[in-house]
Amino acid sequence: MFTPDLLATAVQRCTSNIVNFEGELFEELFHIYMNDSNSSTLREHITAEIAGCDPLPGKLGRDCIDRETKEEKEVKPKIYTNKATNGGGCFNDYTRLRYLKDIAVDLPMIQSLFVYGQLQYVVEYKFKTIAPVLDKQITQKCELGKQKYVRSCSWTYKDYIDDPNLIVHYINKQLIEDNQVPRQFKIVTPFYKKLMAL
Repeated sequence: MFTPDLLATAVQRCTSNIVNFEGELFEELFHIYMNDSNSSTLREHITAEIAGCDPLPGKLGRDCIDRETKEEKEVKPKIYTNKATNGGGCFNDYTRLRYLKDIAVDLPMIQSLFVYGQLQYVVEYKFKTIAPVLDKQITQKCELGKQKYVRSCSWTYKDYIDDPNLIVHYINKQLIEDNQVPRQFKIVTPFYKKLMAL
């Protein structure tokens, strides 16, 4: 777990706000953590903080808990990896049992995108908006394909972006627009247009 001061500084840094302390060592560690595709811990904690949640310890189970409602939520931070994002996410080794647990509580999903350490957006939607596409994959792979789980059970922005109950915790439209350089798109064009219309 990160200290409150370090997390606050990281949040300020990735949202382009003024940072009270920013030295060379901080910058080096910030870039290492933020751009490490094998570790999403700092990105998860920043996303949770922006959404008004406290991170939960451990790598298994729910990621954070809402400070006001005490509701547990899932955090899915995306990182730009030289391939335009489709705003999607995935559950690894996903089973029917886990699906049933998630849909039973209509698990809140918090999704974000970081590009070169800068936070582009944080949105929240309910599990039921992505449930149909997950159910289809589980049916095909597990019930019909006789597999124990779906290795990567995934969805895209198309499954949640038009939900009228979508919550926008943070969006930096100017930064998103600046990053949409022709032939170097960070966000696939249809998703980009949807984000800019929020």
